[in-house]
Amino acid sequence: MSTGVLILAAGSASRMQQPKMLLPFQKGNILSHLLDEAKVLQPTAVCLVTGFYHDEILSAVATEEVLVVRNEEWEEGMSGSIRLGLLRLLQLYPAMQQVIILVSDQPFITCDLLRNMLKVQQVTRKGIVAAGYAGIQGTPVLFRKDYFDELQQLTGDKGAKRILQTNIGDVAVVDFPEGVRDIDTPEDYIKYCTSIK
Repeated sequence: MSTGVLILAAGSASRMQQPKMLLPFQKGNILSHLLDEAKVLQPTAVCLVTGFYHDEILSAVATEEVLVVRNEEWEEGMSGSIRLGLLRLLQLYPAMQQVIILVSDQPFITCDLLRNMLKVQQVTRKGIVAAGYAGIQGTPVLFRKDYFDELQQLTGDKGAKRILQTNIGDVAVVDFPEGVRDIDTPEDYIKYCTSIK
């Protein structure tokens, strides 16, 4: 089944005051880790949406075999990046059946988690498969093509949360307890560094 992976990395990380997706993580940085994990899936395509830190990202991560789309209007929020990235994927791969959306401040995403999401979709036949943590249904999140039109009409900085909330009967959930550990502030990153010592 044709699957695209869309990684959102366009924001300014205002609370971090630096490109949080490029903070050291494992053998590289958070974003390089996410790209590597996504590629292991061997999806139809991986699309990376950049924005405020476009040049820094291109200097810090290998983008071979990755579609890079620059969101010049990154201040609009996550929705604009979803629209732009999905449009690019569908322009090149119009037969794409589903897309998995990742955000770049969740360093604990693994290929095993993404594989599990694909398996759950095949078993449940749900149109949406979301990660579940701390009572939240959120990213990473898989959308079947039935939702592509809605994704392309999103506005604001809430991303695709509204689509999940209004289609709850069509949502399957995969446990991702580490999803609660995103990195938004220097304190978050310090906690992460301390936890792995």
